[in-house]
Amino acid sequence: MKRTYKGCDITVTREKALAGYDMLFYSVFDNGYEVTSGFCDSADKVKDFMQDMCALVDDYREHPEQYE
Repeated sequence: MKRTYKGCDITVTREKALAGYDMLFYSVFDNGYEVTSGFCDSADKVKDFMQDMCALVDDYREHPEQYE
């Protein structure tokens, strides 16, 4: 799932890891600069995790110095 939220490009997908089980992969970019990215072994739905990433962008916009 891809979304642009407050100028940031957010991507959250569920894909098979090399070990054979599903994992969540996520990234947040602001004008080409990485805010965060990674993966996790979570049972969260992609839509729910996307909401968490939108909350992270809200925090990033309020406190950008914490993301340097």
